Amino acid sequence: MVRPFTFFVRFGKLLGFLAAFAMMLGAVSQARAEDNKDPKAVEIAHAMMQAMGGENGWNNAHFVRFDFIVIKDGKTVASRSHLWDKYTGRYRYETKTKDGHNQVVLFNTGTKEGKVYQDGGDLNVEKAKKIVEDTYAAYINDMYWLAEPWKWLDGGVNLKYLGEKKRSGETFDEIEITFNHVGLTPGDMYHAFVSQKSHLMTHWEYKLQGGQTGSWDWQYADTGGIKLAKNHVSTDGNASINMGDVKVLDKADDAFFTDPLHALSKLK
Repeated sequence: MVRPFTFFVRFGKLLGFLAAFAMMLGAVSQARAEDNKDPKAVEIAHAMMQAMGGENGWNNAHFVRFDFIVIKDGKTVASRSHLWDKYTGRYRYETKTKDGHNQVVLFNTGTKEGKVYQDGGDLNVEKAKKIVEDTYAAYINDMYWLAEPWKWLDGGVNLKYLGEKKRSGETFDEIEITFNHVGLTPGDMYHAFVSQKSHLMTHWEYKLQGGQTGSWDWQYADTGGIKLAKNHVSTDGNASINMGDVKVLDKADDAFFTDPLHALSKLK
C-alpha cells in the first residue's frame, strides 16, 4: 500500500486504506490508457446504473450534498460534510480539526484553489494552501465512497465477469475490477457483487497490492431520482462509513460557496 495522505494519518489504518483507494480511483477518472471490459461485465454495469436511476441521472445531477462519518470499534474517527456543484466545480467542505476548531474550506475542484476559514476567520495564504490540498484529497476519497458504482465504465478500469455466486441465499454476479497502469496502486483488485434481484452492487471484497484484504457491504439512499451510497459496513462488523445527509438538488444558495458562516445545516 502506498503511504496515505498526511491528512488521513491521524485516522489510522482504516483511513490509510481509504486514502490509497481514493488516490487510485482519482487517477482512474483521468486515465487515457486502454482498458479491458468484457461484454458481460459491461452489460451488468449498464443494468446496475439503470437500477440506480440511469447514467443521465447521475451526469445531470447539479448539487450533491453528503457527509463522511467513519466509525471504528465504536469510536468516530472522521466526520466531515460536503456540498459539490457538479456543473461548476464549486465546493463547500466543513469539518472540525483535531484540536476542536470549526473549519470551512471553499474551493473549486477544477482549479484546486480556494480559501480556508477557521472559527469564522480566514487563514493566511500559506496555511490555507496545504489545507486546500488536503481537502481536495478528502473530496476525492469521500466522493468515491458515495458514487463508485457510477465509475465502472471510466477509462483505465478493467471489468471481468467471474460468474454467479451465492451469498446469504441470494444470487450475485461477481465482477473483478482491476486497473490498467493507472493510479498509485495499480495492483489492487476488487471483486464486486451485483445482486441479480436488485441489480445493485451491495458487497465488495478487495485485495490490495500490498497483500491486505477486506470486504464491505453497501447500502443506498434514493435522492433526486438516483441512488448513492448511504452506509457501508465492514463484513467483520468493526467499522462503518456513513454518508449522512445524502441529497441531490437542483438549486442551492450561492452563499454556501461564498460565506463561511452559511452552514450546511441551513440546506434543506
